[in-house]
Amino acid sequence: MEYYAKIIDKKTKRCDVGLGSNVEYYQSVGMKIMDVSQGFDGEWYVTGYEPQKTKEDVREERVAYRQEHIDNQTLERQRKQANGTWTQEDEEAYLALDAEVTAYIEEHFPYPEEE
Repeated sequence: MEYYAKIIDKKTKRCDVGLGSNVEYYQSVGMKIMDVSQGFDGEWYVTGYEPQKTKEDVREERVAYRQEHIDNQTLERQRKQANGTWTQEDEEAYLALDAEVTAYIEEHFPYPEEE
């Protein structure tokens, strides 16, 4: 996308970007029209220099999603299995939830492809 921008880190090509319409101000602080893209970290970069997620970044996102969406149910499952109150209906509901969470993770948090 083309925006008024100014490189603030020559090594990473990270930029300050003017997202409004105050062209005179952007020009007064040295910004020029540049092709920039927002990285996964929320920062702006010259297009083509955005940092890429590592496998570790993706693994952490996957773990966090699973913790938020199913880990409490996993603990409840273990507790109820231990005290003999876990039912077949509970198991079916848990397995459906696990399949849903797993499918979401695989779709939304894919591992980067090897180069």
